[in-house]
Amino acid sequence: MIKDLIREGWGYHDTESERLADELEGADLDAWQGDEPAQCLMLANHTIGEHLGDWARARRFAEAVHGAGPGSGSPGVGVHLAVARYMDDAPIAAQGAEVDAVQAADDPLAAYLSVKSSLARALAGSGRCADAGLVIRAANRLAGSLGESRASDRGMAVANNNLASELVESENLDAEESRLMLDCAKAAHTFWKRCGTWVNEERALYLLALVHNRAGDHGRAIGFANAALDLIAANGEQPVDEAFIRLAAATAHTARAEEASAARCLAEADELARSWTDQSHIDWYRSERAKVSVP
Repeated sequence: MIKDLIREGWGYHDTESERLADELEGADLDAWQGDEPAQCLMLANHTIGEHLGDWARARRFAEAVHGAGPGSGSPGVGVHLAVARYMDDAPIAAQGAEVDAVQAADDPLAAYLSVKSSLARALAGSGRCADAGLVIRAANRLAGSLGESRASDRGMAVANNNLASELVESENLDAEESRLMLDCAKAAHTFWKRCGTWVNEERALYLLALVHNRAGDHGRAIGFANAALDLIAANGEQPVDEAFIRLAAATAHTARAEEASAARCLAEADELARSWTDQSHIDWYRSERAKVSVP
């Protein structure tokens, strides 16, 4: 079923992109239900457009999904069709899809912002970070000028969070990419504070610690890590989150040659992780822990 392909496809989209592209294109479009067409196009744009670098192919698939089956006229399909058209150098056709998405949405402004944030992600994933920055910063300014607790706040929080998270894991970052990463992490924190829980805010602070470590600003990384730990202490236990935050703090202290502080953070993180039973958390922790080395 397509929902299984979408769920499993995210697990190998970056290592077996051609395989997944073929599987998506071979799916039975008439059997899709609910938001499956929109979810499929999100995956297809990312896999075919960004990873394979073939936006013409991504657009052909988006056009086929748009013209088929139930749900093909949903706002989500319109959003991702617009992105595929923009990225395939068809801006007039893209604006048509964008208007259709806005018109079909219960919250037109949220749909408009979804197009812009999705386009920014596609641009960044295609190596056009300067253009991505122009788009996402304009969208953030618009969303930030609106009243709090709008539906668009959550979408913008997620979009900025995802873009910053992808950039922080990039093998190499130039100055423009680093600036975009920092700006998106800051925007994610702003929007999560407006619409999310304290856990969302704490995780946004953790992301800020990660991106500042990556950018070489280890003093600020420590500040954000400590702010996240303070938030946990004031609200409740989050042992998994806390362990990773302490790893980020250890990384920053190590870079500043603060060996005693780094060793203390590592010991505290290790103690928290020792009681875990979820193997996925254990494996993730071991992977991140291996990146931190204290003299």
